[in-house]
Amino acid sequence: MDALEQGKKHFEEENYSEAVKSLTNFLTKNINHADALFFRAICYRKLGDYKSSIIDFTAVLKKLPEEATIYSERGVSYFHNKQIDLSLKDMDKAVELEPNKAYRYSSRAFIKAYKDVEGAIADYKKAIEIDPKDEISFNNLGLLEENSGRYKEAQEHYKKSNEIIGYNPEKRQQKDEQEEITPTPNEQPTFGSVFASVFTSNAARKDFWDFVKKIFGKG
Repeated sequence: MDALEQGKKHFEEENYSEAVKSLTNFLTKNINHADALFFRAICYRKLGDYKSSIIDFTAVLKKLPEEATIYSERGVSYFHNKQIDLSLKDMDKAVELEPNKAYRYSSRAFIKAYKDVEGAIADYKKAIEIDPKDEISFNNLGLLEENSGRYKEAQEHYKKSNEIIGYNPEKRQQKDEQEEITPTPNEQPTFGSVFASVFTSNAARKDFWDFVKKIFGKG
């Protein structure tokens, strides 16, 4: 197993520090190898080294300038590095390249919410228009509406999200009452934890692995 495959193996095992070591070793002899750079960029972000992540994604884009997923992934790293404007610019490019993909709009909406709530709401609605089964977009749209005082609309979208995932709040409440369970503060979902789920959703994982399979031949 060469250093590249070893790095991917560490990545899949979520051993990101070791993955970086293997991928860096591979890149010393295979400079600007897109596959290795892409995986290392993800690893750097997982480790909190956002600047290095951005550098690697930028290098990949020089070789693959028309890949929406790379712009989207770099946008996430920019976001974590508190560079919101650059993050939005990358998300805009991802939407431009793949305008019929719901995840592009929900990703951009997540970033937009920090500067342009109305724009974020519009993006979530577009994501739902493309994918009416996108429960996370329904939920996050409800969160934005609730925080904007649009309680009726928020409740409708929460209800739709619950319907998609098969969750019944009334039955859960009855069950908790029967078992005399009182959720602790740590069990309550926060605005941030629920809202950020856009980047840990099935759509996000599918987008990542679809891209990897298409570009690097790995499913």
